[in-house]
Amino acid sequence: RNRALVAVLSTALIIKLSEFLETQQLDAFVTNTNLDIGMSNLIIMLFAALAQWATLDGTIAALLAATVTSIGGPLSELPFVASGCWSYLPEAADYLPLSQGTALGDIVGIFASGGGGDYRDLALSSITGPCYFAVTMDAIALGRWFDADDDIM
Repeated sequence: RNRALVAVLSTALIIKLSEFLETQQLDAFVTNTNLDIGMSNLIIMLFAALAQWATLDGTIAALLAATVTSIGGPLSELPFVASGCWSYLPEAADYLPLSQGTALGDIVGIFASGGGGDYRDLALSSITGPCYFAVTMDAIALGRWFDADDDIM
């Protein structure tokens, strides 16, 4: 039970961290590392998500499930963002599979431009992936807690 509660609380902190990173500029960190702000934010978020995994679970199965979800989860948002259900900050459009110059990004760009729009208008942020990673850790921890409660009864 405690592990599930810590998972939920740490995920809430990771999601708030993503909001902070998207809305604030960490110029000192970027200057000292020679990275652009998007890559710096992604590294910080990945570190937070992996620290959560290592602390709360540490199994390869959970790492694999969370990694797959962190890639596919943001992509599953595309239809909702495209239809206007919600949106991200326009300057956040840096999600790697959709980045210009990648095979998937070029394919999506062709289809989006055929529809009269630019796929970068979807503004999918790369730091969305680590948020999905963290939420997956929640689901695993809560599932184990509920499964343990079923074993008691």
